[in-house]
Amino acid sequence: MEKNILRLFLYNRQMKFNEIEKQTKERSNKLAYHLQKLTKSGVLTKSKDFYTLSEKSEEKIPYLTEKKSLVPVIIIAIKKEGKIFLVKREKRPFKNKLALPGGRIVLGENIPKATERIMNEKFGIKCKFEKINSISLEMVKNKKEVVHSFILILVTAKTKDKLNYFDLNKSKRSVISSDYYLIKNDLDKETKLQNLITKS
Repeated sequence: MEKNILRLFLYNRQMKFNEIEKQTKERSNKLAYHLQKLTKSGVLTKSKDFYTLSEKSEEKIPYLTEKKSLVPVIIIAIKKEGKIFLVKREKRPFKNKLALPGGRIVLGENIPKATERIMNEKFGIKCKFEKINSISLEMVKNKKEVVHSFILILVTAKTKDKLNYFDLNKSKRSVISSDYYLIKNDLDKETKLQNLITKS
């Protein structure tokens, strides 16, 4: 219900109660309850007869859709003497497989900052971003269809910390196939990703 209310603000900067009621086709008492809840939590603001998205909620606009979206992920390669740092995944998909460490980019971060934060926060490793190697689209399928899509931003970093490095050739069967492919084919590459800062 609340997501349906918020989706209306993709197309309307401000709306009156009766406009929201007409478009959601909800009973007025139920709608009033949800609008009050959204206002109390700071997602919506009310001024006179109009509801608007609060400033902090403007960041939700790209996510107010019923369509499943792909997830951009940074994966980080740290090499030493022909070996590579890998971690055992604890979450699905690819649970228990060896993988390059990685994570999502937080709103407002650039790639170098995200790389260094992810390694420090998730793995307690201090590293220095070096370069973006490649950007790939990964589609994870079950027997019938694509169930996940990821934009994989492969980056290289360096660290002075002591890590458990793996011999990739000996670990091939245990490594996520897409990670294995990128390590084998893209570590010598470099690409650019522009940071564009615009005003809404």
